[in-house]
Amino acid sequence: MKDSKNIVIGLLCAVVCIMAVAYAAFSTTLNINGTATISSNWNVAITGIECEATAVEGGEAAAVTKSFTGTTATFNFTFNQPGDTGQCRVTIANTGTLDAVASNISIVTKDGSTAATGLTDGPIQYQVSGINQNDKLVAESGTATYTIDAEFVDNLGGAAPTDDQKTKTLTVTIDYTQDLTA
Repeated sequence: MKDSKNIVIGLLCAVVCIMAVAYAAFSTTLNINGTATISSNWNVAITGIECEATAVEGGEAAAVTKSFTGTTATFNFTFNQPGDTGQCRVTIANTGTLDAVASNISIVTKDGSTAATGLTDGPIQYQVSGINQNDKLVAESGTATYTIDAEFVDNLGGAAPTDDQKTKTLTVTIDYTQDLTA
């Protein structure tokens, strides 16, 4: 009996020791120290806009004013009579180190009408061409040029256009995201 008591006490002591070692092993705090550096940069932006306007024969050419920030361009077209047209070519460049893809194309008129490629605002028709959703811009050298065509159409039923109908504002935004397929 004394031997079996000693064996049980020895086994209990061994179990307690094993439990203490297991607890110490599982409750140890692991510290990892290191430094990570990201050397990529994002720089996709409009680099220039060129516009020209034409008028119906004998008329005065339309006026176009333009401005841009980032990947948003705003145009004010002032037409004189039906048949007048304006065209702007917008250049976007990717000078960053990450490939980019056009994720959203939005054209918005002053009154809030929106579309992806073309729309009509009163007697003015707009069309955006040369760029599509998912078009890619390669890092450090990729460029894209898209075109905005505007035309003063005769949809007024012979009525003389008002000044408000002759001058329209259009904003075109091309959103880019990182191309994760590269």
